[in-house]
Amino acid sequence: MYAHHDEMFAMSELMPVENRPHHIGELAEKFGITLRTIRFYEQKGLINPRRIGTNMRIFDVADVARLGLIVTCRRFRFTVEEISELLAARDALPADAFHTRLTETIARRHAELTAEISELEQVRSDLFGFLADLRRRG
Repeated sequence: MYAHHDEMFAMSELMPVENRPHHIGELAEKFGITLRTIRFYEQKGLINPRRIGTNMRIFDVADVARLGLIVTCRRFRFTVEEISELLAARDALPADAFHTRLTETIARRHAELTAEISELEQVRSDLFGFLADLRRRG
């Protein structure tokens, strides 16, 4: 349990990050995502790294923290739209108010996933019963 918790902590915006520019490949490796995924987040307006020339992206500490929050939220199956709303709140609210909003949002996601799991367990049980009936008839 602790290893999983530590993994999620490492992906959060609380992760210690060196105060220096970071390149896209380095962040892809750090977060276990692809370059294409980072570019997608940029295209969707979730992150906005500084650019040098046309192809080189430079991420500062704030960009890395933002990406960490995005990756964590995607892990928890938030949609890009939901993440965008959270980031807008993060940008607009004081830190304590955002923390409250994030806590409420995570609690809501937990409740949704719990309900979905219960529903899926019922479907699995029904499917198992149906399969047993088919085998008896066959």
